[in-house]
Amino acid sequence: MFSPDPFADSLYDPHSFTITYELVPGQGAGGRKIERLLEFARRAREDGRITALSVTDNAGGHPALAPVAMGAEIRKIGLEPLIHFSLKDKNRNQVESHLFLYQRLRFRHLLVLGGDFPRPTYHGQARPVYDLDTIQTIRLVEDIKAGRYRHMDREELREHPFAFQCACVVSPFKLSRAEQEWQYAKLIRKIRSGARYVVTQLGYDMDRFEELLVFLNSRALQVPVLANVFIPGPRVARIMAGGGVPGVVLPESLAEEMERQGKEQRLMRAAKMVAVLKGMGYAGVHLGGNGLDFDDIAFVLDQAEALSGQWQKLRAEVHCPLDAAAETGAVTPGIRGGGGLPVHRLIHRLFFTRTTVGGRLLGALCRFCDRRPVARSLLTVLEKMIKGLLFRCRMCGDCTLADSAFLCPQSGCPKRLVNGPCGGSRAGRCEVFTDRPCFWVRVRHRLPPETSIEELAARPVLPPKNWALENSSSWINYFQGRDHTGGG
Repeated sequence: MFSPDPFADSLYDPHSFTITYELVPGQGAGGRKIERLLEFARRAREDGRITALSVTDNAGGHPALAPVAMGAEIRKIGLEPLIHFSLKDKNRNQVESHLFLYQRLRFRHLLVLGGDFPRPTYHGQARPVYDLDTIQTIRLVEDIKAGRYRHMDREELREHPFAFQCACVVSPFKLSRAEQEWQYAKLIRKIRSGARYVVTQLGYDMDRFEELLVFLNSRALQVPVLANVFIPGPRVARIMAGGGVPGVVLPESLAEEMERQGKEQRLMRAAKMVAVLKGMGYAGVHLGGNGLDFDDIAFVLDQAEALSGQWQKLRAEVHCPLDAAAETGAVTPGIRGGGGLPVHRLIHRLFFTRTTVGGRLLGALCRFCDRRPVARSLLTVLEKMIKGLLFRCRMCGDCTLADSAFLCPQSGCPKRLVNGPCGGSRAGRCEVFTDRPCFWVRVRHRLPPETSIEELAARPVLPPKNWALENSSSWINYFQGRDHTGGG
């Protein structure tokens, strides 16, 4: 059976303040960097205030030592590993394989995230995968735990319980309203799908930190939230301010301040942030930074404890508001409004609803063509021409246009996400193609302005694509019950 889990005990204890720290392995299987990280783990275990060490999974889209290696070492040392479970490099077979590996190693905590788009590496650009998104992966874990996914031998489950607790990520620091609404809507869906606790994106706007807690409390979403407190060096702060880290917004004024400060001043700022976030009501903090050793983090924790009674006074001192003016330039002019959305919805309702006259006629034609290879090929070519012209269709065979305001995620989103955006956008622009609006920002601007976050969150969660349908007719698949609708 599993050993005691001080991390979970602390996380779910309303009287406890949980501390985690993020380790970032580099390339290679060993060397001085890995030894420094393990030394950090040993000292953290002796100190006792840090209850879990998170381990990144190819952070920044760069290849690095797999987190399972560090996670196993951390468990031997006596701390709980919080494994980053990034989906950019894994198809669903690999996702399941990793889950079984982590089950075998008795890991208990996964931070499920899509991951930064892969960067160029050996012989050029790595192919992004993103076969499952975060919501689908959390549901997969919960389905396996509940016995709804695949039969697992009872003896195996008793010896190696499939007892993962999935955490998820949210950013309350988006610059455009559309981005922020999607972040909160997707957070609701992650929690409803089984996420047990939340880690925020890094940020420095205290009002946004508080807004997230108010948002969750107002909707009775009682999950622990760890606030991300990142301590960058001057060079990394400059990179972040320039948009060099996907999804991170570090104001120019703060980057300039950090460039003027010494290391101790930056550590003190972090300590004050920890004190404020604790007073604000966060369940804990997720610490991180570059060029830090355990003495630096111990200093931050010591100072934060000493300052805890002054958190209200310190709030204004560490508050660094986001640039409110960024909203006006966040979206390329010309994409606001629904465009042809009403027409597309009308045609879809007339011909792709099984109970309408048009739907019954088109359904009969599709079933007729499906039984005749030549007719099926001709109908597929016709569909490709029409949808390619109107929607830049990629012929995935399982059309989700109606679920994304009749914009195609297969051609419009580099990560091909069907259940909402990733966290990598900045000021409304795509993480990968920074000269373009984020696909899901475009979707939001095609929807009625009065659409609420709750309405966005209530949209059906789409299952993973069945890639056996690729390059076939989604019209035939719909009427034959082969697509995600299943004939319903």
